[in-house]
Amino acid sequence: MKKLLLVLFFIPLMSIGQVVELTALRLSKNFSEPNRVLKTTISDKSLFQQNYNNTNLTLDYVIRYHFYTSIDLNAEENQLISMDGTKFNLSSKNALDLTNEVISLVSRMYFGKKEFIEFKELNKK
Repeated sequence: MKKLLLVLFFIPLMSIGQVVELTALRLSKNFSEPNRVLKTTISDKSLFQQNYNNTNLTLDYVIRYHFYTSIDLNAEENQLISMDGTKFNLSSKNALDLTNEVISLVSRMYFGKKEFIEFKELNKK
């Protein structure tokens, strides 16, 4: 019984501080890295389950599918790493603002501009 209690006590502790990755839902063949990475201090993935603006798409779906970006939860900082390895520090703290900041940054990137235009076109309908 003591062993069972020890296991039940230590398993939750082992996951504290670990980065949890929500993988990108699409990958690109244009760079050495097939996707961008959003590192965020947010640890609760459900915060990315709210709908993006006036769409039926969740924040994590928009980031992971439309903008080829994985999400690393519980990271030490909020940062976007582009497919070419460039790092952008992010100032936003909550999931919606981070999503908007990521979209804004990606829309100014060479390949990201095309992704942004396609995303806007899809959401006009």
